[in-house]
Amino acid sequence: MRAEAGPTAPAAPDDGPPAWVLRLLSLTTYIGIVGFVVAEVVQLARYGTAGLLPATLDNALAWVVGVNAIIVGSGHLVMPDPIADSIGWPRGSPFQWEVGLAGVLIGVLGVLAPGFDRGFQLATVIAFSIFYLGAAVGHVVQRLRARNTSPGNTGFIFWFDVVAPLVVIGLYVAT
Repeated sequence: MRAEAGPTAPAAPDDGPPAWVLRLLSLTTYIGIVGFVVAEVVQLARYGTAGLLPATLDNALAWVVGVNAIIVGSGHLVMPDPIADSIGWPRGSPFQWEVGLAGVLIGVLGVLAPGFDRGFQLATVIAFSIFYLGAAVGHVVQRLRARNTSPGNTGFIFWFDVVAPLVVIGLYVAT
C-alpha cells in the first residue's frame, strides 16, 4: 500500500504584481507627454515663436504619438499580465500581443513622421486617431457593460485616448 502524503495547502492565488508595479506602469503614458513638453520648451528657447506650429506638430507626432505608443505597445508585449490587470482584462489573452504590435507600429510611424511629407504625416494621424479613439470607445463600452472601473480602463489613459488624437488632428489641420 502506498503511503498517502499529508494534505497539501491550497496554492496561493496569483494576485498579480504589487500595487507599486501597477502604479509605475500607469506612469509610462506620461513619458510621451513630458517629452513633448520638453521639446516644446527647447523649441521656444531656441527659435521663439518662429515656426512654432509646424514644430509643435512634429513634436506631437514624435512624442505623443511615437514614443508614447512604442512604450504602451511594448508594455502589452513584454508585460501582458500586469497590463491586463491594470485594464481589468483577463490574463493570458492572445489579443495582448496584437494590441502591442499595433501600438508599436503606430509608435514607429509617429517617430518617423516628422522626417516625411504631409501625406505620411496624415497617414500617421489617421492610424493613431482610429486606434486611440477606438480604444476610448472600448473603454466606455467596458465601463458601461462590465462595470469595469479599473484605472487602466477609466483613468488617465481613457482621457489620453480621447484628447491626444483630437489635439494631433487639430495640429495637423492647423498646419
